[in-house]
Amino acid sequence: MSSPDLKHSRRAKATPYDKGNMRLKLILDAAKEVFIDQGYNRITLRNIAQKAGITVGNLNYYYKTKEDLLRDLLDMILKSYVDDFERVIAVGGETPIERFESLVRYLIDDLNTTETTKFFPELWALSNHDEYATQLMKRMYDVEREVLAGLIKEANTKLTSDQVDQIALFVSSSIEGMTMFVGSNKSHEGSLESMKQIACRCFVNLLFDRSALTAENEQQN
Repeated sequence: MSSPDLKHSRRAKATPYDKGNMRLKLILDAAKEVFIDQGYNRITLRNIAQKAGITVGNLNYYYKTKEDLLRDLLDMILKSYVDDFERVIAVGGETPIERFESLVRYLIDDLNTTETTKFFPELWALSNHDEYATQLMKRMYDVEREVLAGLIKEANTKLTSDQVDQIALFVSSSIEGMTMFVGSNKSHEGSLESMKQIACRCFVNLLFDRSALTAENEQQN
């Protein structure tokens, strides 16, 4: 995933605030690489500083503990996903269904990156022990489902709010479940393209599947 760009004038001399932001981004990018390459349990401030090319003392100016650093790292990653969602939807097509399919394809493609394949299983494991990681992971998936729900509602305005939410949950959880199979260097990585085609076809059909939606209503009643 791409990280949010820092906006500053190319010509103007960097202020201390600009330099601080650039240093902070350097640290967070380095922490992300270490997190992905070594896992959270092996992260130390020392190896993050080494990856960033700064001293531990300089790193301690920004973060006293790796837990504090992790929180900012997760916040940065959440923002980068939100930015990507907006970008994908903006160029995804003229109709709600086209934009919905574009987002589905993006989410499945993202599973196949080394970053996502390694990062999220680490985050899932960490969430069992770290309350902030649990909360932020929930926020990340909440945001994803909210974006999906908006597109689903646009595609079929006859759906109730409950139906929209249930379909968004099903789509999100179905895609997430592919991680261990079509992720980078996973056993069925070669099936990525066909999985995208099947997913788009099935999910779009589900938006207009009266039998499935009727069955859901009957269960709720």
